[in-house]
Amino acid sequence: MLVDVQDSDEEEVPVLVPVEQDEEVPALVESSGTNNLLDDNIPDIPVTIITGYLGAGKTTLLTYILKEQHGKRIAVIVNEYGEGEAVEQPGALGVGNEKYEEWLEMTNGCLCCAVKSNAVMALEKLMEKSGKFDYVLIETTGLADPGNIGQTFWVDEGLSKLYLDGIVTMCDAYNIDKTFQEAGGKLTECERQIALADVVILNKLDLITTAQKEKVKQRIQSINSSCDIQYTTHSRVDLDTILGIQAYSSAAPPSTTEHNISSAISTVTMTTDCILKRGDIEGALETLLWEDADSIESDNNNKGSHEIEDTGKMKILRLKGKLKTADGWIMVQGVRDMFDITEISGDNIPYQHLVFIGIHLDRKRLCDVTKMRVR
Repeated sequence: MLVDVQDSDEEEVPVLVPVEQDEEVPALVESSGTNNLLDDNIPDIPVTIITGYLGAGKTTLLTYILKEQHGKRIAVIVNEYGEGEAVEQPGALGVGNEKYEEWLEMTNGCLCCAVKSNAVMALEKLMEKSGKFDYVLIETTGLADPGNIGQTFWVDEGLSKLYLDGIVTMCDAYNIDKTFQEAGGKLTECERQIALADVVILNKLDLITTAQKEKVKQRIQSINSSCDIQYTTHSRVDLDTILGIQAYSSAAPPSTTEHNISSAISTVTMTTDCILKRGDIEGALETLLWEDADSIESDNNNKGSHEIEDTGKMKILRLKGKLKTADGWIMVQGVRDMFDITEISGDNIPYQHLVFIGIHLDRKRLCDVTKMRVR
C-alpha cells in the first residue's frame, strides 16, 4: 500500500533511505548521562524532617538556612499547604509568590523547592542535581505527622541514595503550655510530634522565665526522654545539632531521667543481660507493632483540630535501640508500624537497650513480649 504523505492528514511518515557504501555508519555508544539514583559513586545524602506548629518559628529557621552564609549546602523542600505562616512561606523565604515546583538555587549555595503535593517527586528531581548539596531538609505543615514521611525512606527504592537522618520538632516555648492546657487532657499533635522527635528546638526562649523554661523542659522529657533539646531565640540554632546527627544509625543509650507529669505519651526503656535471637526480636516487634496495634490516625474526620484520637489502648510511635544477638550486635529503629534492623559494631555500647515512645505504654506487656525488663 502506497501513502501520499503530502495529501495525508496524518503525521509525516519518516522515509528510510539506503546508506551509501562510503558513508560512515554512526556507532551506538552508551549515554554519558548518569542515573544519579543508582550511581554508587555518589555518597548517601542525609535527610532531616522538620515539623512543628504554626508560629513555632519554622519559617524563620528556613529563612536563615536559605539566606545566611553558613557554609552548608542544604536542599530545602517547603510544603506550601497550610494557612497563615505556611501560605506566606514562598514570599517570606525570598523566592517569590508564584507557583513553582522546580529547584531554585539560592545565593548562599542552598537549593529550595516548594511543593503542593508529594514530596517524593521533588526528591527524585533533586537527585538529578546531586553534587550540588550535602543535606536535605523537608519542612512539613503544622498539623502534619512526620512519621508518615519518615517511613518513606525505608520502603521507596527510588530514594535509595537518601537516608533519614533525624526528625526535628520546633516548639513555641511561650505558647506550648497553653496548647496542652487548652486540650483539656486530650492528646495533641504537638505531643505526637515531640514523641517522634530526635531533636526538639525550644524557640522563643526570650519570652519566658527560667522557671517556665524548666517546666516546659520537664513536660517535653516526660513525653520523650531520649530526644535532645536545643534552646534558641529567633530560631537561630547551630545547624550541626540538627543536620548530620545520624539519629537512625547511632542509637545511643537514652537518659533514664523520668518526670512524673501526667501525659498519655511517655518513654519506656527496656534492657536485658541475655544474648537474644534475632528471630525472637523480630517476632516481638511484629507482635507489638502489628498484632497489638490500635490505629490512631491524625484527625481525618476533624481537619484543623490540634487533637488526635485517644482510644485508651497502647500505640507505639517510635522505637530505637541496640541489642546483642548470637550473631553480633544489631541496631533497631522504628516509626509507627514499620521497623528496620541492621548489624553494627559492638564497640563502646555500655548496655543493651530498647526504647519505646508511645501512647499508653503498657510496661507489663512490653516486658512479657520482649522478654526484657524495664530499666
